[in-house]
Amino acid sequence: MRPLILCLTSALALAVVSLPAHAQQAAGQSRAAAQAMPPALQAAVLSGNSAAIQRAITTLSQGNPAAMASLAGQVMTAAEGMVATNPTAAAAAAASASTIAAQPAVIAAAPQSALSLVVSANRIAINPVVQQVAPAVSAAISVSATQVASNPQVFQVAPTAALQVMSDAYNSVSSPAIAAAAPNAVQSVTASLTQASANPQIAAAMAESGQVITAILTKQPLPASVQDSIVARGTAS
Repeated sequence: MRPLILCLTSALALAVVSLPAHAQQAAGQSRAAAQAMPPALQAAVLSGNSAAIQRAITTLSQGNPAAMASLAGQVMTAAEGMVATNPTAAAAAAASASTIAAQPAVIAAAPQSALSLVVSANRIAINPVVQQVAPAVSAAISVSATQVASNPQVFQVAPTAALQVMSDAYNSVSSPAIAAAAPNAVQSVTASLTQASANPQIAAAMAESGQVITAILTKQPLPASVQDSIVARGTAS
């Protein structure tokens, strides 16, 4: 399975905006994001209460899906800078953002933003420190992220990025520590991936997607030809 992850990571680096190179830069972006947020949302993020963050986003956006995605993006930027100093609050913020991203109205209005949100959220979910302090929240993020990434409208935005989310999420929820904290998560992620592997719209976006997803579920390496195809698609995106 490692060649698949390396391959998808290389493609993802070309398709999605890369993470800050240093933790100090991430912290600076977090502070800037917090300052840019409306006070009510900033307070919710700092509280570490996922439900409060979702309520603040819904209220401030007045239910507008594009505005919800934008506010959730601010939350995610802040969350990524909080991982080193407050991983529990970072996990709560990422969970709220991934839940917003999974809303059908948000996916319909802003599929690219939805994918970006779950890429970032799942990156927090698989962080070892986050998994240690908030394993159940980590699992919940991975479940939501997989639901978003396996949505055909989202998948076609950047197949390699979506597949990376699927791979990371499945590996995370099937690990002993996360499975013990959230035993139903692996079943939910498996169901989403199984449905995605047979979805003709996803196959239309990437012909070999079914083979890739099957490899994710069985934790098997991909043939070199398929890996090369994925990298080529990531380079072109």
